[in-house]
Amino acid sequence: MKKILLAFCFALFGVLISAQSSYEKTLNQKAEKISTAKTIADYDKLFKEFSELKKTKDPYKWKAYYYAGLMLYNKTELLLKNNKKTDIREINSLAEKYVLGSLAAEPDNKENNDLLNLIREQKTKSEVGGTILANKK
Repeated sequence: MKKILLAFCFALFGVLISAQSSYEKTLNQKAEKISTAKTIADYDKLFKEFSELKKTKDPYKWKAYYYAGLMLYNKTELLLKNNKKTDIREINSLAEKYVLGSLAAEPDNKENNDLLNLIREQKTKSEVGGTILANKK
């Protein structure tokens, strides 16, 4: 009886470990695509994929929030670089919201804090840049 119970516990533990590994594996596969993203459409696609991953009940879902915020940050950087006439403030605010969601789950994570600081710096740059452009006209 003890052997059956022990075998059942190991089987249950194995299922739980593989489920967690599956989520992390999916997350890591999508994260690998970040380095190949070059266009706004690429960033939008990855943002949607990470946004879907955050809906799961996994202890690592904070990473999905983080990567979704990172995609929006990168998209905003690309828009700023190309001088696109888009409302960057909305995208930037959404990026901040996602990173704050990640910070809620992992408050002491340095990557989250660094990304949040980058987003806020980006927001300041875009606001200053917008003011300078408006004054030149």
